[in-house]
Amino acid sequence: MTITIHKRYHDKLDLITLTNGSLTATFLNFGARLYQLYTPDRNGRTENILLSHDNKQDILKDQAYFGAFVGPVAGRIKYGSWKNTQLEKNNDAHHIHGGSNGWAFQYWAYETFRTAHTVGVSFTLTDTCSGYPGPITAIVNYELTESSLIMKSIYQTKELTLINPTNHSYFNLSGNSKSDIMNHSLTINAAEKIVTDKENIPIGTRENITGTAYDFTQEKAIGAALEDIPNGIDDPFVLNAGAPQVVLKEPVSGRVMEITTNRQSVIVFTTTGFNDSFLVNGQAMRSNLGIALETQEIPNIVHQPQWGSIEFSPETRKEHWTIFNFSTEIE
Repeated sequence: MTITIHKRYHDKLDLITLTNGSLTATFLNFGARLYQLYTPDRNGRTENILLSHDNKQDILKDQAYFGAFVGPVAGRIKYGSWKNTQLEKNNDAHHIHGGSNGWAFQYWAYETFRTAHTVGVSFTLTDTCSGYPGPITAIVNYELTESSLIMKSIYQTKELTLINPTNHSYFNLSGNSKSDIMNHSLTINAAEKIVTDKENIPIGTRENITGTAYDFTQEKAIGAALEDIPNGIDDPFVLNAGAPQVVLKEPVSGRVMEITTNRQSVIVFTTTGFNDSFLVNGQAMRSNLGIALETQEIPNIVHQPQWGSIEFSPETRKEHWTIFNFSTEIE
């Protein structure tokens, strides 16, 4: 088990690398980002399974949240309104991903730690500039075992506020993005997804997806699903209890990633139509190159109280956690 820190890339950017057995994860203090994640394929070859910016300057101007811990609230809030608070409208008429000064764009303090069997990094931020009532103090811990990455976060606030963050990594289990995600298979323990409008904002209803192209209750190739969903998937799936709740596989490498969480939903984003000139893993970003699997409470829940609440008071005590477990299948 090792911990390596490279400080002051591009003035303030630090890289923190954790290694435990065959897993290696690198994090950035900018946005408490998960930057790279190396796991072995079925032949023991270790490769990066995230989309990672080649140019670290691109990270500092990234607007697609690569690996970022997004908050205080991930997803869209319609018109940016909540009670008497008006949040920044940074997505046309709406608020998205904590705003232009959200957690993804702030530098976090950090310290590393060890236990008998794990290594980890703990990021801390006291947020006074996102525009949310507060200040909000957030702590997110990433802990690496020999087979999993564990993400836990806790919060404190001095005023009633909203908290619903997520990690926004883009996965590609082929390794170093050798191929796109079309041959990946996906399984989700969810019989319903949230209905959204043309601006991708939940309208207050759920729909049963059994037997539809969105039905991933049985393992399905992503490419097969996208034949019937040509504009791609960018939707919240309501998770059922049980472990794991999400399984992503890539047949050539044999890599398997299982996700278990105490969050209410997972937003699946297939990056369909996401073409850009910046380089990730040595190539220009292109459609369907990665998949984001964002565990969080249902987006826009502040306007849909029948689904729960993301309000945090000074008395609120709640821990969010998501576990990513890695293995391989024998050919």
